[in-house]
Amino acid sequence: MEYYFSRIQLFDEAQIVTPGLKRKLDRKSKKRLEKLGKQGIFLGRDPTKLLQKAERLQKVSENAAPTAEQEIRKKWKIAMLRAQGVKVKDDMTLLKKASDKVRKMKRKRFEKWQERHQQVAQMKQERQAKRQANIQARKEKRLTKKLRKARAKGRIFNLDQN
Repeated sequence: MEYYFSRIQLFDEAQIVTPGLKRKLDRKSKKRLEKLGKQGIFLGRDPTKLLQKAERLQKVSENAAPTAEQEIRKKWKIAMLRAQGVKVKDDMTLLKKASDKVRKMKRKRFEKWQERHQQVAQMKQERQAKRQANIQARKEKRLTKKLRKARAKGRIFNLDQN
């Protein structure tokens, strides 16, 4: 009796120790994503990139319309992927909404950062001005103290007295 095994995963991908094996698995998953992307099945995290890929694919496939058999295959692949728990992004309106949301969040973060940057610069300037004022006050205090001592000892006569 002979046993045949294929596609049995004997380890957890998160616990891979050897970098060579990790690279190999990453390469495989990347190729799989590219292959599915060429078929019009989009998986991934970045909605803007997925939207760009979809538009590019749409421009290319304008001339050659897919046959009914290809459409059925594509739908089956999507169904199988969803059954495996993979999130397939095939709704363009949702992708556009997500892309807009990401863009708005980025803009908000950028504006918030700019505001923070300006506040930091302003605080720095205020502190610098306060420091300069304190240094100047200390300098004047030292000078008046010196003059007072000199007057007391009789080295300097009080010239501004009427």
